[in-house]
Amino acid sequence: DPLTTVREHCEQLEECVKARQRLELCDARVSSRSETEEQCTEELFDFLHARDHCVSAAPVGAAS
Repeated sequence: DPLTTVREHCEQLEECVKARQRLELCDARVSSRSETEEQCTEELFDFLHARDHCVSAAPVGAAS
């Protein structure tokens, strides 16, 4: 799937890597607690926004 290919490429770029690291840190923090209301929604949205911004800037046919 061309979209998957472009997304995978974008996930390797610095902005996406940093956003994924923040998401993974949050996930680890939440997973380590038995009781918390934190859900990492903001970190997930930040990562998806960074990745989708990159995908939207990719030239048409870039994954072909």
